[in-house]
Amino acid sequence: MKRMYMILLVLISATHLTTWADTRNTASAILHGQGLLWKIEKPGMLSSHIFGTMHVSDPRVTQLPPVVDKAFEGADQFVMEMLPSPRAMEVISQGSYFQDGRRLKHLMEAEDYLRLSRVLTNNLRLPETLYSQMRPWAVLMLVSMPAEDMASNKVLDMLLYHRAEQRGMDLYGLETAQQQLAALESPTLEEQLWLLNKSVARYPQLKSDVRKMLALYLQRDLAGLVAMQQQHNQSDSEIDDRFMSELLDQRNHRMVARLQSLLQQGNLFIAIGALHLPGNNGVLHLLEQQGYKVTPVY
Repeated sequence: MKRMYMILLVLISATHLTTWADTRNTASAILHGQGLLWKIEKPGMLSSHIFGTMHVSDPRVTQLPPVVDKAFEGADQFVMEMLPSPRAMEVISQGSYFQDGRRLKHLMEAEDYLRLSRVLTNNLRLPETLYSQMRPWAVLMLVSMPAEDMASNKVLDMLLYHRAEQRGMDLYGLETAQQQLAALESPTLEEQLWLLNKSVARYPQLKSDVRKMLALYLQRDLAGLVAMQQQHNQSDSEIDDRFMSELLDQRNHRMVARLQSLLQQGNLFIAIGALHLPGNNGVLHLLEQQGYKVTPVY
């Protein structure tokens, strides 16, 4: 039961590691490409802060820098992508599995399923009974997550959520579980299988990729993270482009629309995946288009 709970947390937050980037821009042209903590201001409103997270348990990430910790401790309200409520967990759980008896092994080529099983069983220590009826997008999220972080409940996003809960802060989510599911389920079944097979083929490089991503994150180099993903995306794949648009662009617009009423209250600490921040369709630029001033703090 505990393992299943942790997997649900991964499914809720693993898009933080799925660093789909805007391949229409070079990294040097990425707006707001440096910085994790930003101040949001508008005349007549109390200022707020927005912080880019990474869904890992590495203590260099989870130990907040003093300036970030000060902003968190000074806030009255905490905002994240989606609150991990029991109802949200139930929705994610139900949406992650086929409800009609279909099994993954019958949808994949035998060799592809064997490669996938080796990753999930040998590397992630997951029994086949747990993933055999999972939808391809859900398994894709699992193989995008380092084993040590999937087994941990101390990833940055959840630590911030629990700290905010303990402090008695008002808690808000920018999306519902149904909205997140809609983005994850947006590729067709065939496209999900293509994305999954591509991710499995790259799994041997996952640890190296995560180390590089972690180094860039610690340098607060969002443009570097974008450039790294551009190297991995298949430039001629419309599947990658469409999925990226759903995971980032569409969700960014939805989150900014939801933020409008919350920002009027002021003194928020907003924690969302770091790669939601930069770019022409990033949350920071979308806020600027709504008349807000965004300033890098850290």
